[in-house]
Amino acid sequence: MAHKSASKTLVVLDVGLSGPTAGLSFKEIISRGEIITLPVEGQKATPIFSDTQFVALPDGVVYSEQTQRLYYTNMGVPPLNDGSVCSVRLDGTGAQPVLAPGQIHTPKQLALDSKNNKLYISDREGLRVMRCNLDGSALETLVQTGDFKNAQDAHDYTKWCKGPSKGNQGRIFCAPMEASGSREPVCVLDNLPEPIDLDIDEKTNTLYWTDRGEIPYGNTFNRIQLDVSGTRPAAEHPDAKTGLRHEILVQNFDEAIGLARDADTGRWFVSDMGGTVWAFEADGKNKTRIYEDKDRAFTGIVLARTWN
Repeated sequence: MAHKSASKTLVVLDVGLSGPTAGLSFKEIISRGEIITLPVEGQKATPIFSDTQFVALPDGVVYSEQTQRLYYTNMGVPPLNDGSVCSVRLDGTGAQPVLAPGQIHTPKQLALDSKNNKLYISDREGLRVMRCNLDGSALETLVQTGDFKNAQDAHDYTKWCKGPSKGNQGRIFCAPMEASGSREPVCVLDNLPEPIDLDIDEKTNTLYWTDRGEIPYGNTFNRIQLDVSGTRPAAEHPDAKTGLRHEILVQNFDEAIGLARDADTGRWFVSDMGGTVWAFEADGKNKTRIYEDKDRAFTGIVLARTWN
């Protein structure tokens, strides 16, 4: 019996805000979001989907090998409560709504629990973290930091499930996935420039994230070793020389957003708002620009693996 071979493709979201704006209405400008694919070595980008009915300022993306579908968030137009989550096949066909506009406020990064077929979604202006099945059913709020209908809460950036822009008040939290009572968030790390997207290597208990804050500590790719509980840094004290609890592995991105890891090779990919996709090794070395288009502004990125 022949063994199946895996093919790997990068999927990147273009929020659509960096293209030429002359002569365009605001509605036209915010309606240019697109999903593109790239070979893992970069080269040529292939647009696969841009239907404005299903793509509205896209931000976060994951891929399910089981369903062979992409799941991605649409921010909608803040401060309107019009965000959504959609799904589409890797070839750009079969688009489906998962959460309709208004079921979620401003969804940003999302994570896939492939074992239980669940989506976990950070809702920025919604001030909450939500969970649902892959078809959008069983939608529930897991953590809520305030009421977005309350003006005071809505304007308190420390309540946003993203953090304040370039304010060195960024924090990373964790909370139980299952709980009989209220889920109390635990602060893992604080005083960060502006942490954006997260990833965790469960085998090594290592947390990675992008930060789009100001230099010298922002616009970076970072990691920290967690303790066995996965809720605290393994080291009790900051590094004596740097004064940081975490390591900065790569820097000098142009508004770093998405991150994706190739678990087979340890290689990382980062997408930034400057229209660049970067690749580098697990230790941060050999940072390489594998694709660039200054008329694009990239948000989320995922490495999709298919079997032939």
